[in-house]
Amino acid sequence: MNRSAARRNPLAILLVTLFLLIPVLLSFDPITPVVFFCLGIVNLAIAGRVNIQKYLLTVGILSGVGVGLFLLNVLFPANGMNGFQRGVTVFLRSTTLVSLSVGYILLVDPYDLIRSLMQNLRLSPRIGFALFAGWNVIPLLKRDLEIIRHTHAVRFGGVGKPFKGFLRGAVTLLSGAVRHGERVSLSMAARGIDEMNNRTFIKTIQWTWKDTIYCFMGFGVTVGAFLLILQSGQFVFELG
Repeated sequence: MNRSAARRNPLAILLVTLFLLIPVLLSFDPITPVVFFCLGIVNLAIAGRVNIQKYLLTVGILSGVGVGLFLLNVLFPANGMNGFQRGVTVFLRSTTLVSLSVGYILLVDPYDLIRSLMQNLRLSPRIGFALFAGWNVIPLLKRDLEIIRHTHAVRFGGVGKPFKGFLRGAVTLLSGAVRHGERVSLSMAARGIDEMNNRTFIKTIQWTWKDTIYCFMGFGVTVGAFLLILQSGQFVFELG
């Protein structure tokens, strides 16, 4: 896995991302998503380094949901509603939520996030290392799925009926996942994960004064932008 490109603590980046997400979740106007989309881009530039091509590609693909919602509102508008205006608002809102979420996912290494939770928030080692193990099992499940597909193709003479093939593969994959889980739990118990409280880490994720300033700045900019939108009369509250 690529090393994290984050310059700030993963928990600090998560906190600032939540600050930016909340106004978008509470709004249903075209101005608020645009403002916080731009603030999200600025946040990415400050918090770390992201592969721009991968970011834009991922956001573009996931924004297809917003395009579908836009077309749905335009083609089948609700009674008394401006379908085009509502569709544009839904598209901008969904795209902004996607961009903020994707930015965090691409910026923060999940291993660093778990380390930060254990070191800074005292997350139980049992939970933390279980998350490590679960994340590491995902590639094994992908490998198992490919083996299952090839094996069933040989055994049953091709793909066959899709639904039956899906059921056979799901049951086999589930049994394999159970075996992986048993091996992981035995390995964790053998290493005394539950018994060791004062643990040391090869890689430490420290919370510094720069992270504190970063969080206060993120909160201040979010509140300031939100108040400006409120004063302009452009903000429309809606949770749906």
